[in-house]
Amino acid sequence: MRRVQQCLEWAELPVFERIMELYAPYVLVRCARYTNRRRQAQQIGAYTVISTCFLARELGPALSLGRIVDIVVGVAGPDVVSKGQGRARSGQSEELLIVDPRVRKTAQALNSLKGPLREVLVLHHASGLAADDLARLLQEPAGEVVTKIRRGERLLAGRLGSADVQSLLTQFVAGLDTGWMEDVVYAAMDYLTACAGRTRPRHQCRD
Repeated sequence: MRRVQQCLEWAELPVFERIMELYAPYVLVRCARYTNRRRQAQQIGAYTVISTCFLARELGPALSLGRIVDIVVGVAGPDVVSKGQGRARSGQSEELLIVDPRVRKTAQALNSLKGPLREVLVLHHASGLAADDLARLLQEPAGEVVTKIRRGERLLAGRLGSADVQSLLTQFVAGLDTGWMEDVVYAAMDYLTACAGRTRPRHQCRD
């Protein structure tokens, strides 16, 4: 992974960690679009959440985090798949990111949705955010968020060929690789902590 020269404050790290924890399931879903190999997905995931934190820091509320993640994964995903093998702390190279074919089918269906619908579904069902919390995070009216959740669920049900989309999403969340998400957050926080350890006064920072 390329090291990016950044000036970070220690006080920013808990905020970054919270962003990563919320978006780790979303990043996993997006990584599954490019590869089902765990090591490659870990590299994409770590690259993505690090870049997301940097972009969120610079852009603030100007762009939703879901859109930032899509931009970063769209750039990093194909690049990592074509040039890098990734590195897992476990050292196991051929593990699958998503083992259960039903979970993989749901991930594919989620990835076929438009970004705003995919974002609210994953944040609501996988990250456990209520509609009001989602509205604050995305800076949208709560009613609009609820509408997106319901529309996304209807579309997902159609693409999965099942009326019981709630059960499918529950199975999907239970089948996600929590160890992968923890590894990605750990690797990204380790990198950001090292960046914060190299912090210089802001007036000396260079891009």
